[in-house]
Amino acid sequence: MKRFAKIILAIIAGLAALLLLVLVGINLYLQSGNVQQRVRLATEQALGMPVTVKRTLYTPWSGLTLSGLSLPDPTIPDATLVDAPKFSVQFEFWPLLNRRFIITSVSLTDPHLALRQTEGNKWVLVPPRPSKPAKPIVEVPTVPPTTPLPNEPVVRAPAFTVELQQFHVVGGSADIIDHRGRVLGHLEGLIIDGKIDAAHRVEGDLWIDRIAIADTLFPNRLRAHFVQEGELLSVTDVKCAIADGKVRAEFHAVSPRKGPPDFQLKTEVEDVSIPTLISEAHGNEVGTDGRLVGRFELRGNPLDSDSLAGHGEFSLDAAQLRPVDFIQTIGTILHIDELQMLKLKLAQLRFDVKDERVQISDLTLQTENVIISAKGPIRFDGKLKLDGRLMLNEKLQQQLGGLLGDNFTPSEDANYKQVSFDVTGHIDRPKTNLVEKITGIKLGNMGGLLKGLFRMPAPQATVEPSPTPGSN
Repeated sequence: MKRFAKIILAIIAGLAALLLLVLVGINLYLQSGNVQQRVRLATEQALGMPVTVKRTLYTPWSGLTLSGLSLPDPTIPDATLVDAPKFSVQFEFWPLLNRRFIITSVSLTDPHLALRQTEGNKWVLVPPRPSKPAKPIVEVPTVPPTTPLPNEPVVRAPAFTVELQQFHVVGGSADIIDHRGRVLGHLEGLIIDGKIDAAHRVEGDLWIDRIAIADTLFPNRLRAHFVQEGELLSVTDVKCAIADGKVRAEFHAVSPRKGPPDFQLKTEVEDVSIPTLISEAHGNEVGTDGRLVGRFELRGNPLDSDSLAGHGEFSLDAAQLRPVDFIQTIGTILHIDELQMLKLKLAQLRFDVKDERVQISDLTLQTENVIISAKGPIRFDGKLKLDGRLMLNEKLQQQLGGLLGDNFTPSEDANYKQVSFDVTGHIDRPKTNLVEKITGIKLGNMGGLLKGLFRMPAPQATVEPSPTPGSN
């Protein structure tokens, strides 16, 4: 019995040693310069850019693990576009001997994408391929052609190919940064499960835990289904939450091998809480109320802001808003309490997107006795030029008596008198001449809800550490 046990232990030890030798051999083979070069070149061919991998390791249970995977940023020297601390690949080993890399499953753990805008306001994911220089003509001596022997085989090295069947992303994050260093968008908690069939059709689902847009809008718990067939990508059944409300959307994009990409986005918003929306945008939500509904469409080349075009319309239901500072100032001057907090009977916004601007065609806020309206462009760079009107009905006209002066003129509605005004400058520093028109007093930069809702995040500054007490 002891002899039989020794034989069994010897067999187990021998199998373990053999397995260890096989693993060492596989690792040596996979980490050889020839195979590494093949995998790297195949990956670069698929992505269209260089790839850096610091270390590789193979085990039967986790497959091939690549550590320190990074892709360089095509726009900034010494910067990375994608960083991933861990990249695991499950694959079939024996096809490697025939120069076929068949990946049954690939998992990317905690990848981070940093997409930066160039000085020319372009977004570059893949650098353009340089045109091949013309080969110089070199004269060589004429050599008579040789005829191969009939039985001599023509040897051609087979190409090294990569096939992917399933892919997973866990814990992904991304930042979209403009040319001034401002973070326009951030997402985290990205999960993707996808598969690729024999016809190269890609299909799967994605989830995003949290999104921040210009540190102002914060969608969360996004989910969607995606399908890519050739040059067409469709992301459908998009659902997420925002400010206690809901957003539904669908996205379609075409990425031709030649020519610019193109996309179309359709979005519907419902039951968004105004107080929560203002609070998340770092505004003063105290006393506000109401719900936001609307829709929005956008299309064009996602890498070229000049090509973007679209339209949208939004409205508020049972809303109560604190107006911008200069409207509150007018309410104080004219003793109109209604201008300190707008209890809205009607609130609507209609706009178009074109020529790198949001063209407001109708912005109307109407209370029981007051109508505030505006129209005009807000450029993508933050500059604005709005034409506004402040209208007061007969009840307020009689209450104010001679305070209105000659600046209020009859409007198309006989029950209202109006005064026109301008809003200019930048979204961060808007200016108006309304107070000057009514009182003759100039008003400088204004803040309030407009500035809070449309402000852009400032570049992150480096904070110097405080000196230690007693240090020189």
